[in-house]
Amino acid sequence: MPAMSAPRSPRATAALALALALAVAAWAHARAWDFVCDDAYISFRYARNLALHGALEYNLGERVEGFSNPLWVLILALGDRLGVAPEILAPALTQAGAGALLVVGMLLLRRLRGRAGAAWGLGDVAPAALLIAAPEVMVWAHSGLETSAAAALVLGACLAWLAGRPRAAALIAGLAGLCRLDALVPIAAFGIAWLVVVLLPARLAAKRAAGGPEAASGPRLGARELVGAALIFAALLGGLFVARRLYYDAWLPNTWAIKRHGALLRGTYGVEYVRAWAAGLGLVYAAPLLVLLRPRHLLLGLPAAASVAYAYSVGGDFMAYSRLLLPASAALLLLVAWLVADGGARLAARWPRLGPLAPLLTLALAGALGARAEGRWADDRARPSGWIDGRWEGVTAMDRFARERLHVGRWMRDNLPEGTWITVGAAGALPYASELGAIDVFGLVDPAIARLPGITPQAGERGRPGHQLVAPRSYVQGRDPDLYCHVGHVGQRRPAPASARRRGFGPRMVWACVEPGAIADPHEPDGILDLGFYCCLRPAGRAVGPFVDGPG
Repeated sequence: MPAMSAPRSPRATAALALALALAVAAWAHARAWDFVCDDAYISFRYARNLALHGALEYNLGERVEGFSNPLWVLILALGDRLGVAPEILAPALTQAGAGALLVVGMLLLRRLRGRAGAAWGLGDVAPAALLIAAPEVMVWAHSGLETSAAAALVLGACLAWLAGRPRAAALIAGLAGLCRLDALVPIAAFGIAWLVVVLLPARLAAKRAAGGPEAASGPRLGARELVGAALIFAALLGGLFVARRLYYDAWLPNTWAIKRHGALLRGTYGVEYVRAWAAGLGLVYAAPLLVLLRPRHLLLGLPAAASVAYAYSVGGDFMAYSRLLLPASAALLLLVAWLVADGGARLAARWPRLGPLAPLLTLALAGALGARAEGRWADDRARPSGWIDGRWEGVTAMDRFARERLHVGRWMRDNLPEGTWITVGAAGALPYASELGAIDVFGLVDPAIARLPGITPQAGERGRPGHQLVAPRSYVQGRDPDLYCHVGHVGQRRPAPASARRRGFGPRMVWACVEPGAIADPHEPDGILDLGFYCCLRPAGRAVGPFVDGPG
């Protein structure tokens, strides 16, 4: 008779059941935030031009690096080349990134708690519930951005290092930097924390033992392993900088030239960004756990703190749910679970019957976070336009904005001449769908705006992260666009003809109004998307496709 497999222990069965339940909860919560934001279509356009024309350019013939996620763009371009459009592939990759973040987060916390070789229990699975309950994590299971994948790589690099695989850690860290350069901030902070908390105490203990056996201290670092890891990391990141210099004649992307002015917003958007993030995670309610903090907890606390400091230093962001702080959100929620587990272990040492209390408390905290998330979701859904707290663009608004521009862009692609040039204030969905030449007045994908002499960034309450530089009228007119859409009009009624002359581009401007019509859209409450009119300014006397001078 064949050997019977050993029966699964009740503890392992309970852990498996919880894991399956949390997988369903993760799918449901992520699904509730389903969207693709306008910024993602910037990367899509670069990827499409690379796949179809072999040019990593936004407007063909203009070499400017208006993206900060080269690995993401290359993957999307490869997918497009193989027949999977970026707008199809990117959402699937964001979901995969979020799933990887949950799995790697559980594995990392098991290793930090010294349970890497132990059988799985409820306490190993329960921490994922905190991540699943937080919109600051699950919103980014969608969007089409590289956010979730970069965060998963951050935790993956830390896990590989703790597992004693420095070369794998260097490879994953390098990929994280290629995905988002600022992903290296929490990775570097983890490295510092590891040196201070793990390596130095172990070396001191070994020295005091006068040559006795060295305490366990993570990976045993030999010269060969360190050199190999350094070469892998340097090859990836160094290759990126060299390639950028050769192709774009710049060491840093144009996104840095535009967004470096975010330092002027530290007192406004920067502070409020961190405050909104802390309030969203409910960190004030976790304050009692601070009494359990020990130096080892810096392995998660320091990367989170470094990410927060970085986000503040660049003036934050205008998107809700703390996109720039996803690594910090994951690290701090895992830290909360770690502290709860440590507290539970202390109680169980004195009262063994209280052993199951820690995972139950973790699940209770996740339930409270999830209850708050439901209210935040309802508030977001009630805002298809406008801003949350007057500052943050919510998921519903971002999604509606992008879908409207896609609809208009497809009309422009089908009805305007191929050589038409437009101006935009949002460089994503509309230019991607229209396939027309586009001048981004905020300069993100423009080769000159960031370097115009005398251009002054907006600061304080007037500025908005990433939109602080605005092309002067003389520059825009010098580019001689056919349609000025960044000063346009969207609404159910046509704007008054006289209003075209009051938009700041002179008296010889008239409206060119796209009326793309209503289309079926399951994202709309009634299943129909009808934005009415999308109007751009047009120089009088210039015919642009169906837009000509004359009656009507």
